[in-house]
Amino acid sequence: MASILLAICVSTPATAQVEDRQAMMDLVIQVQQLQDEVRMLTGMLEEQTMELENLSNRQRDQYLDLDQRITALRNPAPPLTTTGAAMTSGASNTYEQAVPQVREEAPEVRPALDTPSSVTGIATPDTQARDMALSPEAEKAAYDMAFQSLKEMKYADAASQFQSFLRAYPNSEYADNAQYWLGESYYVTRNYDIALEAFQGLLTKYPDSPKVADGLLKIGYTHYELKQWDQARAALTQVQEQYPDTTLARLAGSRLRSMKLEGHF
Repeated sequence: MASILLAICVSTPATAQVEDRQAMMDLVIQVQQLQDEVRMLTGMLEEQTMELENLSNRQRDQYLDLDQRITALRNPAPPLTTTGAAMTSGASNTYEQAVPQVREEAPEVRPALDTPSSVTGIATPDTQARDMALSPEAEKAAYDMAFQSLKEMKYADAASQFQSFLRAYPNSEYADNAQYWLGESYYVTRNYDIALEAFQGLLTKYPDSPKVADGLLKIGYTHYELKQWDQARAALTQVQEQYPDTTLARLAGSRLRSMKLEGHF
């Protein structure tokens, strides 16, 4: 009997040690499995993040292209004239008719005036440069250049170019669009205070613009980013009330629901 008890006392610690080692090994294996799962989930999350960024970029490009097409439809280019062809076809006849009428005596020489451009209508280099800068072609080219910078995600360049455009062409048919995209160029770079001023400027300066609804939505978004919950709620609610059954109203409603879930009202 004593020998049996001795055997039990001796074998029990050894059995316990074996069980402890086995439990430790099982725990290590579980930790390794969890680490593998975390790495796998991290990789999946990175892939989904990249896909989301690519999708966001594609949607932005499509939106910019659509906006540019809508702007082009709103402001069609003037039709080309055919006077150049008519002038070319009749150039030889005009020349032949004009040659016999040339007078042999020298024309009367008159003293030069102090302001030839204002009297005779002859443009000086300064007036020519100013007219070219304010021409419809230069106006459209300046807007397109700023818009292209925005599409290429050169946001600082876009902001500077839209500002220059608005200074040069404050009454342009593209001015309201330029004002809106100026705000966007600041918004995407998280310069929310300046973006808010730009969007509010759109509503103040161009109240009849088709971009007002988009600007109002972005005002709500910008207040949200600035944690100005009351102002964000007011702007987004205004979008819902003034533009019901639109994509903008649905976006405003989605942000309002998020704000409510986050406990902001």
